[in-house]
Amino acid sequence: MPIDRADYPQIPHDFPITPTISAVGGAQPKLSLVQEDGKFYAPGTSPSEVLAAFEVCDDLVTQLAPYCQRKLAEFGGDQRATAKAVFQGLLNKKWCTAEQSIWIMLKTAEQLGWPLREGDLRR
Repeated sequence: MPIDRADYPQIPHDFPITPTISAVGGAQPKLSLVQEDGKFYAPGTSPSEVLAAFEVCDDLVTQLAPYCQRKLAEFGGDQRATAKAVFQGLLNKKWCTAEQSIWIMLKTAEQLGWPLREGDLRR
């Protein structure tokens, strides 16, 4: 199901919109959908769900910027190593999806002025 970004006017275009995997029990085939404002969305992709996820992720960026600056000394001033460690901690907590965690770390690095790319988090 393609995602129409026009349905998410308050969400930055680079914020990942990731459907939640769901299953409905029973013998008959079923489709799990969420209805909002007369439209149907895959679970996790309705405008209200995406807005809620974005608000959590945006708040984490605000919190992680000063946290990363404090942790920087533990990694000898290595910005990539610091970001990678914080990213792994974020993934382990499972507060959001992996895609959202990447977005959070890239936005945190951008806020700090650190030169960080997605590939730096996975190496």
